[in-house]
Amino acid sequence: MTEFDFRSVWTLPASADRVYDVLADAERYSRWWPQIRRVRTTDEHSGSMAIRSAVPLTLLVFGRRDVEDPVARYLKVHLSGAMIGWSSWSVRPAGSGCVADFRQQVAVSGALGLASRIAKPVFEWNHEAMMRGGHRGLSAYLCQP
Repeated sequence: MTEFDFRSVWTLPASADRVYDVLADAERYSRWWPQIRRVRTTDEHSGSMAIRSAVPLTLLVFGRRDVEDPVARYLKVHLSGAMIGWSSWSVRPAGSGCVADFRQQVAVSGALGLASRIAKPVFEWNHEAMMRGGHRGLSAYLCQP
């Protein structure tokens, strides 16, 4: 099993409340995040995402919302499938916009875990490419009328 601890901080051109609302609406991630290829809802708290970044490998990840706190602007999701662990968003005002802080702690096993152990820097680079795509996509989405 290979473990990853990712963090990404995005400065965004919109209010913290608006960004929180967009991030809380995971069903629409594929509208603005190019690496999120497909989202399927299972019920009001869970669903799946097909994710593909620079490495030609599509990961199917299942998520179940653990925390949705609009007052604190904090989201946390339990992940299973290709990755086991959690991810979270914390959004706070900053200047005329806001900052969205993404954290993810996951482990991968099986063939994917073996590959990631051998090529961990490639998997980390792939994740960074995905996060850059998401940051650009969300920034553009927030600027639309």
